[in-house]
Formats: sequence, structure tokens, C-alpha cells
Amino acid sequence: MNSVDQALDAVYTAARADREAHQARILSELDAIADHLTETLLPPELRAAGLRIAYDTEEIA
Repeated sequence: MNSVDQALDAVYTAARADREAHQARILSELDAIADHLTETLLPPELRAAGLRIAYDTEEIA
């Protein structure tokens, strides 16, 4: 492996880490929003039964 290949690998690795961190931040923010909506929109008896507002992460993660 030459120095150009190593440099490209480092750039790709950094880009992948940045993308994964961005996705983790988005999912964390969506979790906080879902928790807030669950607490504010669902009546206590539904929350006590374990229901919560959720979202589909298939296209995100």
C-alpha cells in the first residue's frame, strides 16, 4: 500500500466516522422528540401500559 492509498483510506475512515456520529446525533434527537411527544400527547394510562410514540429508523440508520 503506498502513501496515496493510505491517505485515501484515512480520508474515507474519517468520513465514515463523521457520518456515523451524525447519524447517532440524529437518532438521539429523534429519541428525545419521541419521548417528549409521548409524555405530552399520550394519556397517563397509555404510557403506563407501555405505549410510546415511535418512528421508523430504516432509512436513517
